[in-house]
Amino acid sequence: MLVAKHGQLSAAARELRISQPGLSQRLKNLEESLDLTLFERTWRGVRLTAEGADLLAAVDPLIGMLAADFRRFAHRNRTPSVLVSVDFAFASLWLLPRLARLREAVRPVDLSMLTSQQPELAAGLSVDLVVRMAGEGDIEAGETKLMDERVSAVCSPEFLARHPGLAEPADLVDLPLLSLSTPVTSHWHDWESWFAHFGVTAQPASERTQFTSYDIVVRAAQAGLGIALGWHGLIDDMLARGELVRVLPHVATSDRGYYIQAVQETPSAAARRVHDWILVEAVRPA
Repeated sequence: MLVAKHGQLSAAARELRISQPGLSQRLKNLEESLDLTLFERTWRGVRLTAEGADLLAAVDPLIGMLAADFRRFAHRNRTPSVLVSVDFAFASLWLLPRLARLREAVRPVDLSMLTSQQPELAAGLSVDLVVRMAGEGDIEAGETKLMDERVSAVCSPEFLARHPGLAEPADLVDLPLLSLSTPVTSHWHDWESWFAHFGVTAQPASERTQFTSYDIVVRAAQAGLGIALGWHGLIDDMLARGELVRVLPHVATSDRGYYIQAVQETPSAAARRVHDWILVEAVRPA
């Protein structure tokens, strides 16, 4: 999981506090036991193969749930705890910047985040709240919308200055585009669907740089490496600070959006406080 998150063996080994050769051997043993190639090497580091992405999607929620169960057992009879299952993008770009204010508003609560590409799969006994991207036809009872899916093309101010005169979505086809490399099962907009939304049928012919997590896609855009798709509600603070700018005024929409749900049949008072704070914070005017 950490290798996929960082895209580098060295960074994952440091977080695990083991040697890089030791981690490399563990990955080799795992691949040999499964008779699969889980990672491929790139000039930037490593990235998941299709088989590796499928395996991660299958085991990530299960590992997170086991860790959450252990944490709950270790902290029994202590401060009330709330576990929020959420995808990587919402966790890093929306929830994390607000975490200090959230903790202050709902204390005393031990708040934990379980991040995965499919947060709804972790909606088991260990999870109190689920925040996920879903379409109107997939909504379950008790889910409340936090924000609509509204997507713009964004980049750094410096990148935009190097490419003046951009006026239409078709003008982006030949520019460096940044995107996710792992499958997104919730059917977010990708570059193909974003272009199609505006009637652009030509396939992007430019250099495509892919990453395994959306927060790294955003960081690459901030660094001036290309143009990324920016979800309003997640990147608004970066737009306000001028770290990112909209390339065009065009905004692609859909019937999807982020939803929050208290998944326990009888939510705890702590879970209700966290649920209500996130809901109010998400819908209040920027």
